[in-house]
Amino acid sequence: MKPNCTVKIRPLTIVLLQNSAGADVARNLSAIERRLRHAPACDLIALPEVFAIRGADADYRAVAERLPGAITERLMALAARRRAWVLAGSVLERCRGKIYNTSVLIDRQGRIAARYRKIHLFEANLDNGKIIREGDIYTAGDKPVMAEIEGWSCGLAICYDLRFPELFRHYSRHDAALFFVPSNFTQKTGKDHWETLVRARAIENQAFVVAPNQCGVNPRTGIASHGHSLVAGPWGEVLAAAGDKETLLTVTLQPEVLRRTRARIPVLDHRRLD
Repeated sequence: MKPNCTVKIRPLTIVLLQNSAGADVARNLSAIERRLRHAPACDLIALPEVFAIRGADADYRAVAERLPGAITERLMALAARRRAWVLAGSVLERCRGKIYNTSVLIDRQGRIAARYRKIHLFEANLDNGKIIREGDIYTAGDKPVMAEIEGWSCGLAICYDLRFPELFRHYSRHDAALFFVPSNFTQKTGKDHWETLVRARAIENQAFVVAPNQCGVNPRTGIASHGHSLVAGPWGEVLAAAGDKETLLTVTLQPEVLRRTRARIPVLDHRRLD
């Protein structure tokens, strides 16, 4: 979407689900489906990173699947049943002996429309001496992925990608109006950085950011997730926000808000270093 064009896309209603996944895939998926029965009709359902399982590396290796696999197919059936797009925040994709942390976008007919392999793999040295290093299990993706949803041009990202503005700048250069950042952001870093980063990516690119996050504690590692799923508008305004418990958020993205923001300060026209 060009920054000063006449916006012809229609409003997009999104339901974000914030969950606290454990190590039992069937239980996690059943809980998600049960909670979504109470969700309003929408255009898209957005799930967090590793929504179907949260555990140790061995758990992730055990459930990694070729796409589409059992987990993905269950979400494909959900999309077809609800006649809504589904952002399967991330599933563990097995391909040619490697495991990727992969976001899967499914259309209203239950077909895979796009898949994005997480490019930036999280690593942190915790105060208690523990080291989190996604590179021990995952292979990094190597390319950005865009998709079109009901006329909205979207850029896909996952969690730690949020700290790398160049990825979002790439999407912005290709006219993205909306970024998806499904996450499992830790409580330790989330309390200081989560909202600031989500809003910064929205402000600097004058785009909507939809960021469903996990909450609760990983039963295998004891590491707490931050929750506080967030939707930010192109002015950096918070359109919807969760607390630290499992919840559903519903928000409608308005094309007119995008047009008005980009007309107010035409920063996308003024970029010189892209």
